[in-house]
Amino acid sequence: MQAGIYEPQGITVPEPIQTVCTRWGSDPFTLGSYSNVAVGASGDDYDILAESVGDGRLFFAGEATNRRYPATMHGAFLSGLREAANMIHYAGTRASRMKVNRTPSKNAHTCASLLADLFREPDIEFGSFSVIFGRKNPDPKSTAILRVTFSEPRKKSQEGSRPDQRHSNKLLFQQLQSHFNQQQPLHVYTLLSKQQALELREVRGGDETRMNYLCEKLGVKLIGRKGLGPTADSLIASIKAERGGHKTPATSLGLKSGESDWSLIYILLFFSKVLG
Repeated sequence: MQAGIYEPQGITVPEPIQTVCTRWGSDPFTLGSYSNVAVGASGDDYDILAESVGDGRLFFAGEATNRRYPATMHGAFLSGLREAANMIHYAGTRASRMKVNRTPSKNAHTCASLLADLFREPDIEFGSFSVIFGRKNPDPKSTAILRVTFSEPRKKSQEGSRPDQRHSNKLLFQQLQSHFNQQQPLHVYTLLSKQQALELREVRGGDETRMNYLCEKLGVKLIGRKGLGPTADSLIASIKAERGGHKTPATSLGLKSGESDWSLIYILLFFSKVLG
């Protein structure tokens, strides 16, 4: 008896001592079957059944996923080894990705330093808002980086403020108060188009109105520097390369210096809306 499914061809298989027919189609505990290439099908269908889904989170093994040895026990066994190797590969890739994300790269530190340097001379500045963008790109839909700076508020309380508002978010209040006590400005950022930045500059009514326009009208959420992501990193590097070592005077438009001071009550209200 010759077994044509084995390689190399011509292996002699001894006569079986005993045989068992499982009757998978009628067995109440399995109701199973095995694969065969139907009319109009091909070996490609086995490869399709073998594809993992969910970015390597769900894997498929079995004889029906092995186009070389379908409908055989050793085909099922080999498919199991194949998928075990795939699982190890995907798990290793995800572990490496998580390690990279948790460990700040030198590039991330470099971009943070470049960003701080670029915002010393922003392209547009109004109130507590400042914007940088690529000057050589005239497209109004090109990406820009907006920064909102929360500086130390005036000590006099704002007229019309209610005591209960000041403590509406105790934890946030304490965090902001800590920043102000240390006299450290707090910066938050977002990506938006150059056109949106120009529209925001034209909004009248001070920083409070602009913040409402930014959050409600444009649907923008303010985030920390690390949340800007690789898109911002590329833009930062591009702007820095464009400007080189030459300094260009910033365009300062909008409010007088006194108008950029925010009361603590408004800061708490805005951050509660943005973060909540």
